[in-house]
Amino acid sequence: MRTADARAEGWRLHGVLGTLIAVQRNGRDLVALTDRNAVLRVHDGARRGDGWQVYSMPDNVVVKDADDVLPRLVKESQAPVLAAFIADSDYGQLAGLSQLHGRWEAWLDADTARLFERDHLVMQGVSKADANRQALRMIAGFGLPPAKAAERATQWAREAGYLVPVGPVRQILASRRPPGVSALLRLPWKRYVLAEEMFFALLDSLGLPLADD
Repeated sequence: MRTADARAEGWRLHGVLGTLIAVQRNGRDLVALTDRNAVLRVHDGARRGDGWQVYSMPDNVVVKDADDVLPRLVKESQAPVLAAFIADSDYGQLAGLSQLHGRWEAWLDADTARLFERDHLVMQGVSKADANRQALRMIAGFGLPPAKAAERATQWAREAGYLVPVGPVRQILASRRPPGVSALLRLPWKRYVLAEEMFFALLDSLGLPLADD
């Protein structure tokens, strides 16, 4: 079984743009996936234990889900669903849904999302000060702060059948580091973690087991 760092190596050459969806399929026919031509992600972390699989689609169904793809998947799979729109591997918008506890949202690397939005506005002629204010409003307008999001995430995990500590989840959501001291020991140029790697690290921290080789 490969480590999370090894699993990420295949992603480093090209940025990822689209939505990753973790769903507990268990042989069920999930029409919400087939209707959107979702494909099983080619990644060692995509096929997981207990029937969990990670699919991808090019659309942002975390923010713009006109077809209710995510709520339909919760109903069809009879299990919680976790999704993240990945913006060219730089940052992500995360959504967790479940039957008992509803929906919660969070950023994957809010700081990078803010900087990208600020710089985009500056290139359009907005002053840096105004661009920064607008970018901060964009961040505040989506999702929960990391600490509250981590609590909801561990609640999501409990509903999925996994009892996990909140600390590692909070570290992923509050920083661009996988949990553990080892992340601090990386060389500086290796501390940047791709947004999709953060998503797979989050699945690990939420207790979703990796498939046996």
